Amino acid sequence: VLPGVTAIGFIVALMLTGVSGRLSGDTFYGSFTGDPLGTLVKIFEISIALTVLAFAQRYYNHRRSFYGEFYYMLSFTLLGAMILASSYNLIVIYVSLELVSIGFYILTSLLRGSFVAKEGAFKYLILGGLSIALASYGAVFMYIYAGSLDLREILAYEGTDHHYLILGLVLFLIGFAVKIGAVPFHFWLPDAYQGAPTPVTAFMASVGKLAFFIPVVRIMPLLQEKFAFAWMITVGTIAAVTMLYGNLVALVQRDIKRLLAYSSIAHTGYILAGVAVTEVIGLKAVVYFLVVYAIMSAGAFFVIAVLERSEGWSNQIHDFSGMRFNIPYMALAFMIYMFALLGVPPTVGFVGKTLVFMALSFDRLWWLALVMIVSTAVSTGYYIRLVVLMFMKEKEKDFSLRGRGYLEAVSLLFLTVLTVALAVMPGVVWSLIDSASESLFTR
Repeated sequence: VLPGVTAIGFIVALMLTGVSGRLSGDTFYGSFTGDPLGTLVKIFEISIALTVLAFAQRYYNHRRSFYGEFYYMLSFTLLGAMILASSYNLIVIYVSLELVSIGFYILTSLLRGSFVAKEGAFKYLILGGLSIALASYGAVFMYIYAGSLDLREILAYEGTDHHYLILGLVLFLIGFAVKIGAVPFHFWLPDAYQGAPTPVTAFMASVGKLAFFIPVVRIMPLLQEKFAFAWMITVGTIAAVTMLYGNLVALVQRDIKRLLAYSSIAHTGYILAGVAVTEVIGLKAVVYFLVVYAIMSAGAFFVIAVLERSEGWSNQIHDFSGMRFNIPYMALAFMIYMFALLGVPPTVGFVGKTLVFMALSFDRLWWLALVMIVSTAVSTGYYIRLVVLMFMKEKEKDFSLRGRGYLEAVSLLFLTVLTVALAVMPGVVWSLIDSASESLFTR
């Protein structure tokens, strides 16, 4: 009953979000903003949450670890992510950030008999609590500076003493840097991704990344007006270190979920590279990359969630050897996601990385573009290794999937087709992103 009721609720929310997308402006005394960016992000967040439902029930039944609380916490976390996508108000951002974070802590730990899940949840709780504390301290200093809770008013205020503003922004952005897994604030991420139930990992890697990046995206145009050069150098340096570190450490991983966790850290670096750009093209590239990364990362983890039901599967890299003999369609889907994460055409990953590269070239960040090329070349080592194992090596084990689900197959097919279709026809999403980004820069 719970999965069905939750799915109906998500579908209704999706329909209402689509209808309300025609409305724009602030409500609740300016604490909630309706605009094209928020509508686009919320539609993708709800859609991915629906696909999580398609995989969760069979996964938990196989692990003999059913929790009714999973559906409540998934709904509350999605609610927080949706609010976070549509606000400039510091109090609303804080409350929604807490809602998303607490939901992720609990969802990560909901796996009976798994010490790794509890360890990952505990590390996430400790560092997540620190990040929220830093963000809240930053909010206090920004309020002292401008006497307002609205980020637009704070960053437009022309005060004489900018020390409170700078200190507040630094603390606020460090808090979000922990959440998105930027180096050196990434330590929780590999353990949480590896330990969490795999459908939850997919949810964190996609909806979590979207939710935590959007507040930063919203203040990009406002920050770049005041601190253009400092913003470009600081964020660009963090982006370079993050993408290189993530890809280099991923090369030596043996657990597939941990490998994809470091891949997620590297992709945080790619997205931050777009954030460093002080032109509207950078914002457009970031929003596009966030949306398509949500699709391809969720798809990759969903494949693993299905494979974990195979007897003898251990999530080790060598398990992929000869997968084309055992489960050819799963091998094909996983190959497409690996090529997308690497940035091989014709996949959305190629379009996303190309847009970021073009944005860097337009804004004189050629050095960061070179780092991005080198980092992508490094990542070839582990993405191609997985493809080679699946299609060019002999099988080491015989796997057979248990309990194949119709909803799982449809969801995975949908995400796989999107991964290619949105690259062949990028205008479908780009037209929405274009108008949403322009509206932020013209405010």
